[in-house]
Amino acid sequence: MHNLRQHNTCNNSAASADHPFHPLSFELQRCAPQSKQRMHELWAQMAGTPHLPDQAVVFSEWPIVASQRLQDKLIERAQALCQILQPQLQAQAVQNSGWTQGVAADVLTIDYAIICDGDAWDIRLVEFQAFTSLLTMGYRLHQVHSQLWPQLADCPPWQGAKSEQSWLQSSRSWLAGGESPALLEYQAWQRGTLFDLHATSLLWNMPIIEPHQIEIDAKGRLFSKQHGVRQQHDKILNRLILSELQESDQFSHRLLTTQLNWHSHPAWYFLVHKGLSAELKIPFEPKNVKANQWHDLNLPAHDLVAKNIFSCGGKDLKIGPSSKELDELSSAGQGDQWIVQPRYRPYPVMMTSTGTPVFAEARLIVQLQENQQTRIAMQILRMYCAEQASASFFQGREGEGASILHRPPNE
Repeated sequence: MHNLRQHNTCNNSAASADHPFHPLSFELQRCAPQSKQRMHELWAQMAGTPHLPDQAVVFSEWPIVASQRLQDKLIERAQALCQILQPQLQAQAVQNSGWTQGVAADVLTIDYAIICDGDAWDIRLVEFQAFTSLLTMGYRLHQVHSQLWPQLADCPPWQGAKSEQSWLQSSRSWLAGGESPALLEYQAWQRGTLFDLHATSLLWNMPIIEPHQIEIDAKGRLFSKQHGVRQQHDKILNRLILSELQESDQFSHRLLTTQLNWHSHPAWYFLVHKGLSAELKIPFEPKNVKANQWHDLNLPAHDLVAKNIFSCGGKDLKIGPSSKELDELSSAGQGDQWIVQPRYRPYPVMMTSTGTPVFAEARLIVQLQENQQTRIAMQILRMYCAEQASASFFQGREGEGASILHRPPNE
């Protein structure tokens, strides 16, 4: 999500023994090429949803398999991040924020960019949040890939589960346990992520409910009312960001009284987010600071990136800002609402047929379990040709879009 500056020192030859992608990626792309429209149609069929954008811009048509070195790096970095975040992930943090029912964080979504490191490549932490994002999209895309490229069926984009069935079973209890779960989101049917939300609703057999449809009785039981039918729910798969509500304080007060189980508790969005990278020393990562301390990095402003702590989708991002812009954040009282990071050079992982470089960010959706090692539940790869990897910038260009980062064969 940083800059698109070109440097001849970055070598992305597909034949390189130290390429971040396994040679199988290039073999399948060459032997069984696919179109974006085909990916678009097959995904919609697998997911059973009509809510994809009209244009085929969401999915990349390229199959991507991680090299063993890339896979090892992602696992190592994700485990190190989860370890350093451990004190921030405890149930006490939720209780301290005003919720009587303390729930430890059960998910972390982590984005890593593949970057230039001299003549070689490395990965760099972009951001993280205690929020589940695009898990079902990834699962359905894995099914599409397995149909188009049967070799990939044995290279699933997750850890632990040996088969689709075991993945579904473990994910069911994690995301949608209970007798009557529901997916909670605000203005779900107007969102660009509706294709994933609706696919999730169908896969896990849970209704999508919105705040205005919720009732909470005197015993703290939560009900939804849709199409004249009232239904009690005992677990919520949460995608709701409370601050987006016009009456967030009133609704939050009502939720405080509920007695139910959460996946991605609504408090975690504000408790664990990329802003913590300025407060912690994260292994393998360069120093990050709040905007009012940007001079401490001892780098010129144009070699930095500033991000609003609670921004998403590529918004509120300043790539290579001026020193005046950074100083103005502090003078306007926003210095602690922004983090500043060293800018990196994205590594050109692929080339289009016309020689245009394509870059990549990996998204890991990590299952957090008390007293157990973290587990990568999904690996998504976002391929991009422009300045940012956010889906809002996808235009349907060759190779661009969301793909699966398959694990290496015979791992």
